[in-house]
Amino acid sequence: MSRSPTLPLRCRWQCAFLRCKSYLLNKIANDLFLEAELMMLAFATGIMDVVTFPDYRVFASNQTGNTALLAVGALGIGGDIISLQHVGVSLGFFAAGGLLSGQLGNLFGCQRRSWLFVTNLVQTALVFGAAVLHAHTDQRPNEAMDLVIIGLLASASGGQVAVARTVHIPEVTTAMVTSAYIDFLVDPKVLRLNNRPRNRRLVFVCCLILGSFVGAIAYIYVNPGFALYISALGKLLVCVALLFNPGRKSSAVDCDTTDLPHTIVAIHR
Repeated sequence: MSRSPTLPLRCRWQCAFLRCKSYLLNKIANDLFLEAELMMLAFATGIMDVVTFPDYRVFASNQTGNTALLAVGALGIGGDIISLQHVGVSLGFFAAGGLLSGQLGNLFGCQRRSWLFVTNLVQTALVFGAAVLHAHTDQRPNEAMDLVIIGLLASASGGQVAVARTVHIPEVTTAMVTSAYIDFLVDPKVLRLNNRPRNRRLVFVCCLILGSFVGAIAYIYVNPGFALYISALGKLLVCVALLFNPGRKSSAVDCDTTDLPHTIVAIHR
């Protein structure tokens, strides 16, 4: 009885590498799993803005509000309550984060698992960094450090919204809810039982509101830094989950063939 030849160890390692590479470069499916991750990001966003507004009179992600506050701060309407510097830093770093994340996503593949994992990991690190710095400034108030915290959170928010807009679930921006409110209200199918876009908008708004309340409770009964840690942990959970998202159909690497070396060469080409 003939036995199939054993693959050389080098070929086995190459095959394992190609399988891993194929998995990471595969585009993730647009399904309920991805929707749940975006809802978690919306929850984390609600927490962030609850911290930044009471402490710095500025939003990390709600740039519609910041755009209005820009005029308030520039003309001194709010006196010392609204800082033009804080608003400018938030707007600028949000735009920078969105630009960088969006354009790099266009370059590397905005729906690829590897890109989504890396960009979300960077955003999570920014929020964790802001939480650590916030704990330090609680003891020693420092205006320069406040600007760094605002910049970190705004950059993370800009990158997050850019990613959310490129995964083709337009109802969930993870941050701004004005359009979600209006789209919900004007939806001609709003009363239909099966209406996925309406359901997405409704759950998105609820997650953002829930995150706001959770952040406010943590802010009041523990401290603002603790609230930011909760937000960062939520984003970290999404990072890990992205590694397990179902992928779209792709050609599998077959390691059970005697022609594996030729297959590997062909794939590399």
